[in-house]
Amino acid sequence: MSSVASELSMLRERLIEYSRALFLIDAESLLLMAEKLRLIRTRKNTVYIAGNGGSCANAAHLTLHLREVNFRAVDLTADSACLTAIANDYSYAEVFSRLFEFQAVFGDALIVISGSSRSPNILSVLQKAESLQRDISILGLLGSRGGEALQYCQSAVVLEMTEYGPVEVAHDACIHLLKELLP
Repeated sequence: MSSVASELSMLRERLIEYSRALFLIDAESLLLMAEKLRLIRTRKNTVYIAGNGGSCANAAHLTLHLREVNFRAVDLTADSACLTAIANDYSYAEVFSRLFEFQAVFGDALIVISGSSRSPNILSVLQKAESLQRDISILGLLGSRGGEALQYCQSAVVLEMTEYGPVEVAHDACIHLLKELLP
């Protein structure tokens, strides 16, 4: 088999895997998340969003789309000065939880986006949101069967897959679908 034929075969197999990720999105879970977000918007509360790596890019993407449909939305990954100061002075595990703790008020929401669903900084912000006793809505776009993060989420779209690429593509699709559900 030639190199081009081999690469084409590999690409076709990978495209099938990426397509499969889209079919694993649970529409009911996504609709429930949209309903919770509508309530947050009606109350004029803020949605805070966190993620690492590719999920960080998806956090920025979700923040943009929520703002386009009149949400108060904060990307916890966006302030590099604060993130690096917290990572340096405390720990990387606390970068989101410290930012969230000082900004979130009663009735706000937290959305975590995570392919592994077990990153220490994601688990830390989830634990913080739960412990603040501020009636925080905790939502997630999660891979890896929800991992440790799922236990903190009141609503989550959970993918059974563990491979980051297809999970991140499915999360990106969820972001676009949320925007369509939240005009």
